[in-house]
Amino acid sequence: MNVEEYVSAVIDGFEFLIALGSLLGLLGLIAGFVLLFLGGHYSRRTAFNILIVSFILVCICGLYTGVKYFHI
Repeated sequence: MNVEEYVSAVIDGFEFLIALGSLLGLLGLIAGFVLLFLGGHYSRRTAFNILIVSFILVCICGLYTGVKYFHI
């Protein structure tokens, strides 16, 4: 394995992680809103935490990066 193949594999790994973070962020936003509207007091606190983390993931990874990468 030469250096170019190694760098290409590392870049592909980073692209996969960014796409995975994007999908997890989108799913977290959906789950957070569902818990926010349908949950009790404790689950609302958890829903706010999920929404904050998911929003940060979507901001870092991009909104549709995972959808484009995994062809969903």
